Amino acid sequence: MGQAGDDALRRVLLVRGGALSPHSGLGGAFHDLKTSLESGKIQGWESAGCEEYHLPKGSSGLKRLWMRWFQHPRKVARAIGTLHSAKKVDLVHVADQEQAHLIPKRSPVPVIVYVHDFFHLLPSVMNLNGERIEVGEQRPGMIRKRDLKRLMKGLRRADGFVCNTKATEALCRQHFPKMPLLRVAYGLDVTQYAPPSILPKPPTSLQEHACHLLVVGSHDPRKRLKFIIQIIASLPEKQRQEIQVHHVGGDECPYGGPNASEMAAASNITWHNVGSEVPDDELNLYRWHTEVLLFASAAEGFGYPPVESMAAGQPALASNLPAHNELMPEGTCLEAEDESAWREAILNVHAAWASREGAQRHPDAALMEHVNFLSPERFHSGMQEAWTLHASK
Repeated sequence: MGQAGDDALRRVLLVRGGALSPHSGLGGAFHDLKTSLESGKIQGWESAGCEEYHLPKGSSGLKRLWMRWFQHPRKVARAIGTLHSAKKVDLVHVADQEQAHLIPKRSPVPVIVYVHDFFHLLPSVMNLNGERIEVGEQRPGMIRKRDLKRLMKGLRRADGFVCNTKATEALCRQHFPKMPLLRVAYGLDVTQYAPPSILPKPPTSLQEHACHLLVVGSHDPRKRLKFIIQIIASLPEKQRQEIQVHHVGGDECPYGGPNASEMAAASNITWHNVGSEVPDDELNLYRWHTEVLLFASAAEGFGYPPVESMAAGQPALASNLPAHNELMPEGTCLEAEDESAWREAILNVHAAWASREGAQRHPDAALMEHVNFLSPERFHSGMQEAWTLHASK
């Protein structure tokens, strides 16, 4: 049984490696969990602390490796031992699978991992529209290979997993069949995205009269920016010239290929790179003042962008692939390789924009209602169940 007793709050230590921006996917998920715990929203639980570290920008690769493989794991193990001796911890929660190496070889309290995806641990290759799309690292270097082995060994030492989607749950059961597992999807505070009755002024980049479209995602091949560009390039010239695309995410290709903006320029598409790590208040302006989110991703651990756009009342065109297809309204996803369906959908968006003759798009109340199934209260209840289950062993 947990050390805190049946009538007292139990305590969970949150653990991750290097701190991430709350504006990133994994960083945002961890930030929300930490905030919920510390504000008392997870019934029966309180924080035993948080172990993570900050590295200054420009830190050498050697220093980063030393912190990741040696210094921080030792610090985490000492913290667990100290808290256990003081009877101040009942469970350790590791942020994600990329931090599984932090699970001590012999922990005095149960340790669980929130598994977001297996992209790098179980890499795969997809072929969509004749394009080879690598999901995860296919050819990791020597150091990364050793790192991945450490992560796999750490996962096997865990006392249980929590995952977020049916797709990840299936992989967990396939590759770790004996591991206790609960599926708890992320929570979403829809009030953070809901448009006000009178919208704030749009960013300068959206003030020109045009059919503004939004793309959110990195230049990772699985995000399929190239596909989006090809579809828009194939539109009739009149519609293509009236479309402007605004891309939130890194413009530079991490694999040495052309930048997204370069590919768009080569196809005579007006493409504006907003940047990466855009705060939600600024990103909301793009959600509210653009016509639709284009999300052709080939694979997602969860798929925040479509959910957040729907919460903002913005339609989303998303591919019918895991795991974001679990989150869209039934029957609304587009087949990933159906170019004509994507082209028709974008032309319909343009036609709706043109018919308004400059009037503001109204938020879609049905989409805002749809995402209520991801309520924070449901997430808090799910985490309470998962933590209590494992702490009681």
